[in-house]
Amino acid sequence: MKVSSTSSTSSAGAASGAPKTAAEGFSQLLGAGAAAPRAGVSGVSGAAGVSGVSALLALQGIGGPEARARALRKGRRLLDALDRLQMAMLGEGPGKRHLALLNNALAEQRDASGDFGLDETLNWAEVRAAVEAAKLEKAAEPA
Repeated sequence: MKVSSTSSTSSAGAASGAPKTAAEGFSQLLGAGAAAPRAGVSGVSGAAGVSGVSALLALQGIGGPEARARALRKGRRLLDALDRLQMAMLGEGPGKRHLALLNNALAEQRDASGDFGLDETLNWAEVRAAVEAAKLEKAAEPA
């Protein structure tokens, strides 16, 4: 089969070989006032749906600068808590204060920032902080 045109659909009409009496008979079954005049069928535009989705995403601010700034703040809190824990391990030893810092940094809600590298780094930092918090909780348990 060969495609001869890329235009949109053409308007609907009665088949050229079909008798008009069949169409008239059907309209008589519906009732005298129920027959509606025929309307042409227009082509369907696919771009309208795509622009609606992109507008919704823009309104939601996915990957916006605010999400990136929040993710950076959370990352700084996590790294600060891990740095303080590291200094405590080299010095006097970790305490309940360090566990609270880690748990507070982990409890903060984080959404996707839109930056894959930043999100991946935050995932690793959260895992490291969770492991260190679990170690501190285990060490704090009475034997």
